[in-house]
Amino acid sequence: MTPAPLHTTDRTSKILITLFLLTILVAVGVAELNNYDKVWRTTHGVALRYGPESASPDEMLSESDALVARMNTFSALLDVTHAHIFELPLVLFVLAHFLMRTRTSDGFKLANYLCSFLGVVVFLGSPWMVRYVSTGMAFLFHLGSAMIGASALVMIVVPLADMWIGCRAGASAGNQKASAAAQ
Repeated sequence: MTPAPLHTTDRTSKILITLFLLTILVAVGVAELNNYDKVWRTTHGVALRYGPESASPDEMLSESDALVARMNTFSALLDVTHAHIFELPLVLFVLAHFLMRTRTSDGFKLANYLCSFLGVVVFLGSPWMVRYVSTGMAFLFHLGSAMIGASALVMIVVPLADMWIGCRAGASAGNQKASAAAQ
């Protein structure tokens, strides 16, 4: 059974959904800021944080590079992955349910679902790849982060627009049809 479209939802539910989506928007923003703080501020942040001890760049490390916390042991990687492997898919699954209730095309929805969950795999796999395969895989961390962030943004903005703006457009079209039928 397909849930009711968002634009037909009662006002109280729309307000609740809006508050939730705005809170998740802040949470995604904080998560991206955390990524920036941990690895994007430095030239080799991902490699420094997750790479093997021998992965330090040949040139002298800057002061900001020296502040990157090393998370490159098996146990540290497992601790980071363990929490995120539960949280990220759950949040994205909830957001996907709101996108599912919009009037966008099935192809758009499917592409966004695939992008978001593939982003989780890339994002969570990248520290392991950097540590155990090659520091050259560091770009995957940024790619996965961008995929999750972009798809989450879509799954927040599109439902909000469909729920609040789309319902007015639909109501206007309905009023025009009713007026035309009355004449």
